[in-house]
Amino acid sequence: MSGIGTLELIRESLVAVVNEMRANIVHSSYSSIIYEGRDFSCGLLAADGRQVAQSLDDNPLHIFAVPYSIREIIKVFKGDIHDGDIFFHNCPYTGGTHLNDVLMLHPIFFEGELVMFAGTRCHWGDVGGMTPGSLSGRVREIYQEGLRVVPTRICDRGKMNQAFLDLLFNNMRVPAERRGDFNTMLGTGRKAEEHVLRLFKRFGGRGLLTSIDDMIRRSAEVMRGHIRRLPRGVYQAEGYVESDGHTAVPLVARLKLTIGDGEIIADFTGSSPQTAGPTNVGPAMALTAVGSIVKSFLDPKTPLNHGSFEPLTVIAPEGSFVNARSPAPCGGMVEVKALLDMLMAHCLGRAMPEMMVGELKQSANHVYLAGPTGRGNGNIFILYEYPGAGTGGWPGGDGNNATRGYTEGDFNSTLAVEIVESQMPLRVEQYRLREGSCGDGEYRGGLGVLRDVRLLGESATLSVLADKNVIPPGGTQGGRSGGTNRFIVVRDGEIVEPSPIPGKVSGFQVRQGDILRMQSSGGGGYGDSLDRDPNWVARDAKLGYISREQARARFGVVLRADGAVDEGATRTARERLRELRVRLTLQLANEDRFDGPRRQFFLPAAAAKRLNVKDGDFIEVTTGKGAAVRGWTKVGDGADETLSVGPSSLQLLAATPGDRVEIRTVPREPA
Repeated sequence: MSGIGTLELIRESLVAVVNEMRANIVHSSYSSIIYEGRDFSCGLLAADGRQVAQSLDDNPLHIFAVPYSIREIIKVFKGDIHDGDIFFHNCPYTGGTHLNDVLMLHPIFFEGELVMFAGTRCHWGDVGGMTPGSLSGRVREIYQEGLRVVPTRICDRGKMNQAFLDLLFNNMRVPAERRGDFNTMLGTGRKAEEHVLRLFKRFGGRGLLTSIDDMIRRSAEVMRGHIRRLPRGVYQAEGYVESDGHTAVPLVARLKLTIGDGEIIADFTGSSPQTAGPTNVGPAMALTAVGSIVKSFLDPKTPLNHGSFEPLTVIAPEGSFVNARSPAPCGGMVEVKALLDMLMAHCLGRAMPEMMVGELKQSANHVYLAGPTGRGNGNIFILYEYPGAGTGGWPGGDGNNATRGYTEGDFNSTLAVEIVESQMPLRVEQYRLREGSCGDGEYRGGLGVLRDVRLLGESATLSVLADKNVIPPGGTQGGRSGGTNRFIVVRDGEIVEPSPIPGKVSGFQVRQGDILRMQSSGGGGYGDSLDRDPNWVARDAKLGYISREQARARFGVVLRADGAVDEGATRTARERLRELRVRLTLQLANEDRFDGPRRQFFLPAAAAKRLNVKDGDFIEVTTGKGAAVRGWTKVGDGADETLSVGPSSLQLLAATPGDRVEIRTVPREPA
């Protein structure tokens, strides 16, 4: 067993290698999504695939899945991995994320023994498929999303498979960029190998491997200790991906989280079957979501390695949209994984109330605008935008505006205007915070953005893959939902919807002079909005985050002409808003009611009239503690003051019959 000082020195040395890998990628890559957007990750892994080192800036979505990929490579090439080999992979069904995230693995040998892997995973701007950029909202099978590469040896003992590379790049748009990014990854892996071998010589081969085992073992012990301090029990959560891209029927994800003696079991049984649309993930993503949130909530400050995952067991039924199989497309991997993140956050928040948080944007917001550059020779441009949005309110603070989530690493929110306008026939006409998009609460969610991009060129096509266009990010502890995403085209001053399914667009024709308008979602609120400090509301109005009308209608804060709070009018307004809330008493039914994946709530007619809802409207039920439970309205008869719900609704609410709950609508647009 190595001493603590030696272990720390080795750990920091390995992380330093990863940090240099990241620097190499940033400074030598060709695609703006990599050098500007930082959509890539690097890592060092043990010969059996265990995570050894990553940097604080790496995207866990990318790198947590790599051990699964390595296990597949070891299974396919068992006994046939040699010094000088390089492996290539992007298949979601064997440990990949979506096809644009390309993984390159360099085996590292020391004294003839396979000792480690150096891995880089980069988002390539295009990998083929039916639309420029490869990701779009209305695909039906993975073949439409680009080239899928199962674990493949592309370099055999130092000799590159040129025929494979020619096949690869000749089936991708802007091949010069793709080759440039490939060479960047190639050089980065080789440089990492040099550094790792120096560490083996410095610390001794067996000594370094033993120290790595010790680091992983210690991390597992630390995580088990954190888990043992949690209250044991079973916690449940439920949420929706709003569409598969072809119909308005949502997909439901269900989580039962069991916290035991130093272990956590996350069971996603009951989630919807895989779909013929892009909102699916492969088998590695459920563990990635569970691992990301457990590490973030329980042990955010200590180094991350494979030991942090050892106390975790994940059950993701094969053939569901959280563990899909061919030919299910997986372009919307981030959208599904983000939902699983929030289910984990809600469940752990029940066990750790101090960690309750409103929901994040829950979407990568993939937006592609592509067309001819106007420079001849068939050259095309591909603008890849991924607008950030609001994060959730939390105990003691508001969410962040226009940013990424805490589960995404060092990932920028949008491309710099200078990059867009210097490289493409486009003009960014406005980029600002989206007024009123925050989720209301004692601590509000962050705001999304509004960004307009005008096409100056002759023509282009638009593709969008985003969630939270219909079902917004929810609040917690009584907090309200943020505003939804919206992606539209403005043509001659008129709004044009590019798809009948919001946020799911494939190859919509954009004309010269059209404006692509991106409006991103706000984060969910935390706590009762009528408990928010009125002076904070006045400050938000002064900053333009909300209007004076929204301050009154949503927070019950009345502002004088000079912007100061009218305290008397505010007390009256808040009392009135509280009186208008619809509250019912829970009553246990024999069973829950569903319409396919949709949870149904049977509302008494009088309550439905007060809420101004009809059959099929989207509502939520909250006790004011934890996440609200959402569903669709079925209006009943009578004027009684009870809401009859089944056993699973009670479990999700952590409530008992006789408890009072608030029923409220879930608006799509800021009020």
